[in-house]
Amino acid sequence: MRTRGSAILLACIGVALALGVVALSASAGAPSFRRLILDTDDGASAAMGDLNNDGRTDIVIASYNPQSVTVALNAGGGRFRHGGTYAVGGLARWAAVGDVNGDGAPDIVTVNDSPYTVSVLLNLGDGRFTVRRDYQIGREPTGIALTDLSGDGKPDLAITNGLTNTLSVLLNRGDGTLLPGTAHATGRRPAALAVGDVNDDGRPDLATANVSGDTVSVLLNLGDGDFEAKQDYQSGRGPRSVAIGDLNDDRKVDLAVANAAGNTVSVLLNHGNGSFESKHDYRTGVVPVSVVIADFNDDGTPDLATANYGPGTVGVLLNRGDGSLRTKLDYVPGFECCGPMTLGDVNGDHRPDLAVVTNYSRNGSTYLSLLINTPGLCNVQNVVGMTLPAAKRTLARISCRVGKVSHAYSKGMKRGRVISTKPWFGAVLPRGGKVNLVISLGRKR
Repeated sequence: MRTRGSAILLACIGVALALGVVALSASAGAPSFRRLILDTDDGASAAMGDLNNDGRTDIVIASYNPQSVTVALNAGGGRFRHGGTYAVGGLARWAAVGDVNGDGAPDIVTVNDSPYTVSVLLNLGDGRFTVRRDYQIGREPTGIALTDLSGDGKPDLAITNGLTNTLSVLLNRGDGTLLPGTAHATGRRPAALAVGDVNDDGRPDLATANVSGDTVSVLLNLGDGDFEAKQDYQSGRGPRSVAIGDLNDDRKVDLAVANAAGNTVSVLLNHGNGSFESKHDYRTGVVPVSVVIADFNDDGTPDLATANYGPGTVGVLLNRGDGSLRTKLDYVPGFECCGPMTLGDVNGDHRPDLAVVTNYSRNGSTYLSLLINTPGLCNVQNVVGMTLPAAKRTLARISCRVGKVSHAYSKGMKRGRVISTKPWFGAVLPRGGKVNLVISLGRKR
C-alpha cells in the first residue's frame, strides 16, 4: 500500500529491506544502517532540519511533478507524518532549510527549473509555511547553499548555474527577502556546490564541481558576500559533486569530489591557505553522482559516502585518519539509485544518517531512502566473482560469516570464483549471520 499526492507513506519493506547495515573489523569499525523508505512524487532532492521545533529532524522533499515541496514531520521511532505540500515557482530541483527571516524558525528555499527561479517559503513557527515568494535566477541551476556569506548573521543563498558557468550569490535583507543575484565565474558547467572556510579566516568560501574540464573551482570570500576570482584544481573525470571537510585531522578543511565519468572520488588536501594539493583518486561504485563527508563509524575521523548511479548503491570509504581512504563498503538503499544525498541525524542519536533519492523502474516511482546509522548489524556485500578466501575476508569485515559452501558448473564464471550468495547482496542479517556461497567448478566438460 502506498499513497501518492499530498500523503507520504513510510514503508518498511520487511525486515530485510527495512534494515540495512554493516560492521567491519573490531579494531577498525564499520558503519551499519537500517533502511526506511519515504514515498515521494517525482522527488529530486531533500533537505533536513527541525521544522516544528520538537527536537526531531524533519525532511523537506523537492519535487518536479507536481512543482512543490513536501514536508515530512518526524514522529519518532522511525515514523514520519505528512506535514503539507506547498507549491513552488517551477520544477523543484534543490531544497535548503535555514532561518532566512531571523525569527528562530527554519524556512524552506528551493531552486527551480522552468522557469528558473528561487522560491522562499517562510515558516509560521510550527512547521507550516507561507505562500512562496519567487526570485529570478540564472539558467540551469544545479546546486544550492544557504549560509551567511556576508558576515551579517543572516543566511544568504548561493546557486550554481550550469549553462552560464557561474554561481550567483543572493544576499539576504534579513526579513526573508533576497537581493538580486551577483554572478561569479566558475569552471565550465558547474554541477554542484559546497561551502566551507578553506583559508581559515572565519569566512565561508565556496567550491564548485565542474563537469566540463574536470575541475573544481574554489572562490575565497572577501567578507562582504563578494568573492575573489576562482582558482581551479584538477579533479577526476566528469565531477558531479563536491564536499568540504577536514579529512586528515590538521584542522584545515579539504575537498572531496565525486567523478561520475571516472568512477572515482578525488581527495584534495588543503595547504592551509585555501590552496590545495594535487588530487588522490579512489575507486567508488559506477557513476558516483553525489559525495558527503561524515564520521560514519564513530572513530573520530570523517569518512566519505558516495551515491553510485550505475549499481544503485551507496558506498562508504573509510578514512585511515591521514586523508587516505581504505576499505569500501556498499549498501543497497532499497531501490535503484541514485540522486543527491543529504546528511542529518534522523533519530537523534548523534550519528550521521543519509537520505538519498531512489527510483523503482517497475512502476516508475521515486522514493527517498533513509539510511539510519545503527551499529551492530551485518550487511551482505557483493562478493560475486571473488575467490572463496577473498569472499570470506570481505564478509568477515562486516560481521557476517560464511555458511554453507556448495559448488556448481558455470559457463560464465571462472573456476574457484563465487557464482551467487544466499541471501543476496544488500540483505540484512544479525551480527554473525551466515551467508551461503556457490563456487564455480568452471565449464562442464
